[in-house]
Amino acid sequence: MHTILNKTLLILVLGYTLITPLVKATQFSGINRISFHDTNYDKSFVGNAFLIKHNNKLYAVTVKHVFLEAKSPNMNNISIDGHVKEWRVHPNKRPNEYVVLGRLLNADKSEAIDIKVLQKDWLVFEVKENHSNLSILTLRETALTQGEKLKAYGCSYSSQASCQQDIYEGSFLAHEPHNIRVLMPQLDLSKLRGLSGSPVLDIDNKVVGIVSNVMKSKSGEGFDFAPANLNYLHTVLSRAEN
Repeated sequence: MHTILNKTLLILVLGYTLITPLVKATQFSGINRISFHDTNYDKSFVGNAFLIKHNNKLYAVTVKHVFLEAKSPNMNNISIDGHVKEWRVHPNKRPNEYVVLGRLLNADKSEAIDIKVLQKDWLVFEVKENHSNLSILTLRETALTQGEKLKAYGCSYSSQASCQQDIYEGSFLAHEPHNIRVLMPQLDLSKLRGLSGSPVLDIDNKVVGIVSNVMKSKSGEGFDFAPANLNYLHTVLSRAEN
């Protein structure tokens, strides 16, 4: 597996070069608020999430590696049954505009919560209630081309005091088995923890990936941003819809 910076960066990592916060603009993502049956483990902000529509069905998606930070002690695999009381998504600082998540479609009691989740870094939920104005996104169906401009939309922990939705921009470099490589001229790893789960969109606002990870640059200098690609997501959606 690809080189990882450290566990801190794995837990809701990274972002693109920050361009500008969105104000009064389309809201593509919200933050995860997870309530456990044991309230000692509740999390009011643990990464980002967004809504997608596929074959006329609505889903909410985020990253599996949220469980590296948000779980109860007996929660050792990819299943929330008996552990999570309620999972909501809402724009940062706007908890009254929320989505209540339903069944976790890719729950797997044989899959451990460990670093390997980065190879299939999507959680896919049914939507139980939607009281939000989050934009409902669709998936891109064509391949990316080298140099194509991409943007991620979300909030990091360092900006959460004021963030509504920040924009992070980069350009597509290459495909990997589980990720896409994205070039960022200025990558500030120290300020962007918490952005994971944000949508990565093309210029037509089609989903091309989800903020997930970084990889050592092929040049040997620095790191490339490495959102999870759509391959595993398509597998989950295919199973759910058949």
